[in-house]
Amino acid sequence: MSNAVPLVVCGDAGQRRSLVGALRGAGWQVVLSASSMSEAASLLKSAPGACVVVDAELADIPGLKAVQILRTLYPHIKIIFTTPENSRDLEAEARAMDVFYYYIHSADRAELTQAVEDAIGAPRPVRANPPKVLIVDDDPDFHAFVRAVLEPGGYAIVSAFSEQEGLAHARREKPDIILLDIIMTSTTDGFEFCHEVRRDPQIKHTPILGVSAIEEKISLHSPPDSDHDFFPVDGYLRKPVAPEQLFTELKRLIPAEG
Repeated sequence: MSNAVPLVVCGDAGQRRSLVGALRGAGWQVVLSASSMSEAASLLKSAPGACVVVDAELADIPGLKAVQILRTLYPHIKIIFTTPENSRDLEAEARAMDVFYYYIHSADRAELTQAVEDAIGAPRPVRANPPKVLIVDDDPDFHAFVRAVLEPGGYAIVSAFSEQEGLAHARREKPDIILLDIIMTSTTDGFEFCHEVRRDPQIKHTPILGVSAIEEKISLHSPPDSDHDFFPVDGYLRKPVAPEQLFTELKRLIPAEG
């Protein structure tokens, strides 16, 4: 299963709703949609791994032209070309552009959903519980910031203010991800916490996102996550953290199934 999402680009509003509805009905929780290539390009900036379903007619340019642009911007992206009416010339042109699949609107929608699944994998199952985030940081303001950003988005937050409290919560709460500061009571707390988690068979696979301003406090020649043996985290953000950065990393690191 994949974190990639389908993006439907179709100039006809009714047909666009129909295609999006078929994909959502097949289990994709998130289906992006656009009427034009310009709108699609904007969406792809935050979802470059999407499977793009491109219709023959868009609101701004022909679908075949859009395929050419997508191929230039994203050479490895999976493109499914759709059309209300088939012709040999149109199909030949589309296939010459190495589209992943060629779909005619009159065909069964199951054919389309299967093509999308073949392109990016089956949709992930619905998470039964909200994703649980453990914050291990001695700064109460950072805890307040994370809560303000994530709780409205449906995340459950657990707070720990020291290395040892963080380890106890990690073992008891089994969080989906840990946000880990480095410098707490000492400059090595975060590193020690990380190694202790990786040694514990019950929690060693928990994703850890390092979040620190250590570069401003001590002299480092490179980011702390550049040596995975030294700091075995799954990602790293430098403080101060922008909300969109945090959401992007959480979506990347937290498994969607619960």
